[in-house]
Amino acid sequence: MLHEPLGTLLGGDDALRRLRGFHGPVISVGDECSYTLIAHGIKPNVVIYDHRCMRARVGPVERKALDGYDGEAEVVVNPAGAISEELLAAVGKAVAKGKGKILVDGEEDLAALVAIIAAADGAVVLYGQPGAGVVLVEVNKKSKGMARAIYGKMVPSA
Repeated sequence: MLHEPLGTLLGGDDALRRLRGFHGPVISVGDECSYTLIAHGIKPNVVIYDHRCMRARVGPVERKALDGYDGEAEVVVNPAGAISEELLAAVGKAVAKGKGKILVDGEEDLAALVAIIAAADGAVVLYGQPGAGVVLVEVNKKSKGMARAIYGKMVPSA
């Protein structure tokens, strides 16, 4: 994942409190983050997951909750430390539609960058920061600029 948070680092309970009553689009990246939201009755518009948490397979409870949430997942291939064209397209399509579930065959860690870039101002993107909590990114000109700058370093022609 990203070493430095792109948004506000929160404990899980703080993130849940911030999202209760939030009416804009919510995009959740990562199994633990997405599962926690779903288990607490918060329904993300877009969920991006890979059946892993810190490189270990998620448990059957989490897997069942994620796989059973909101219909069929679009499965895309994305290697570790990269952003594939498949992932770019799937995230863009789900965000534009306002709804979607993306199961990544590989690693979904960098999908938060794509989600921030694709989302409209006013949306929130959440992703886990291992050992620290949940990062809540309010999508706006500043967060989009930071995400584009990082993405641009990864993909020089971006």
